[in-house]
Amino acid sequence: MTMARRASLALRRLALCACLALLFFAGAADAQSRKKEVDPKTQPQQGALSKRVGEKLSEANDLLQTDQYDAALKIIDELAGRRKLDPLEIAQIHRFRGYILLSKGETEKVPAEFQKSLDQHALDPLAEQQMTYSLAQIYTQLGKHDQALALINTWFEGEEEPRPDAYFLKATILVQQANALEGDAATKKWKEALPPAKAAVDKDPKPRESWVQMLVAIYSNLQDYPNVADTLQRLISMSPQKKQYWTQLAAVQNLIEREAGALATLQLAHTAGLLTDDREYRQLARLLFLREMPYWCAKVIDEGIKGSQVKADADAYKLMSNCLLASREMDLALEPLEKAGELAPDGEMYTLLGQMHLQRDRFQPALEALNKALAKAKPDQRGQIDLLIGVAQLGQNNFDAAERAFNAASADKKVHAAAASYLKFLNDQRQRKQMEEMLKAQAAELEGEAKSGSL
Repeated sequence: MTMARRASLALRRLALCACLALLFFAGAADAQSRKKEVDPKTQPQQGALSKRVGEKLSEANDLLQTDQYDAALKIIDELAGRRKLDPLEIAQIHRFRGYILLSKGETEKVPAEFQKSLDQHALDPLAEQQMTYSLAQIYTQLGKHDQALALINTWFEGEEEPRPDAYFLKATILVQQANALEGDAATKKWKEALPPAKAAVDKDPKPRESWVQMLVAIYSNLQDYPNVADTLQRLISMSPQKKQYWTQLAAVQNLIEREAGALATLQLAHTAGLLTDDREYRQLARLLFLREMPYWCAKVIDEGIKGSQVKADADAYKLMSNCLLASREMDLALEPLEKAGELAPDGEMYTLLGQMHLQRDRFQPALEALNKALAKAKPDQRGQIDLLIGVAQLGQNNFDAAERAFNAASADKKVHAAAASYLKFLNDQRQRKQMEEMLKAQAAELEGEAKSGSL
């Protein structure tokens, strides 16, 4: 339920209570009861409800309680047309009409009625306070925040012990004003909203969740992230089943460089089964990696892919392979790296796979991976891949193929020097190989001659 909807329902409940209260004022209209000494601070300031007006208000109230709004309004309108109404009666008629309109859902018509009632200065202070508060709520609901703020400030001036929900209402008005502003003006409003929002939470032994949420929003807009984190922890204690509080807390902890706390927060949420989507799993995996727990990083991604929480894309497999590499699980890293290569839009992953095979002198698997990399390579990747292909071919003594690859690589300025060095090495190896073959042939020839002579 939205904040506006909750406010509307609260106002309608208040309307019914207010109208029922009018019956008390009607009953108090008896002349004998008004002969007693009264305290002007707790009684109407001017006039008294006549018996006839009191009865009509009671009749209208009965209709209101059965949702017969038009019939109730008709009675009120007839009363308003009577002559010789005193200020109290005028005030109560407008007050009653306002609450009927509010119950009817015609909220935009209510402020005029309430203001006419207040302008009579005939209601007792308690009734004026109640109407002032209601009018502040209505202006808030209608988006007239300046009028709402002026009224709630007036209400606070007349209240010795303001209740927590009044502080929340004032904070709500200020927050809505802040949302309509930018820059320093907005920041000023956010600062003004903080004390009443904090008071609402602190003064209620069991504050509503929405009140604490507002406090988080205010701290966030003021970039007071330590207090954002503390307030989110309070929300978690109130509603531990809501994963957004856990993920928001982890994000804030990470922002203020509390990585250990962020990791602990996400691990608890994961253990509780609250993490359900791709972003959350990757965030947990990256934090595990940063906190030097790479094996568990890989496990989280693997679990997420198998459970369909993590999309099986190139980045996911790349992260898994990096975690396995960091945990020295070299052979286990090959399979996710192969899958990353298949899914990646370029040759980067296949190039890394080829390099890993080369490091283990697995020249044929390296060559297969590097040829796949070359097929997907971007122009700026080709030189590096050609160089590695040359190395793989050289490792298999495929000198001609290696020479072609090194020549291709030498056209790239970034690897030109390395390619030239490998070409020199290749020529040396080729000459050495040729020499070995020549010596081997001579040895074979001499051996043949020796055998022939002995015969």
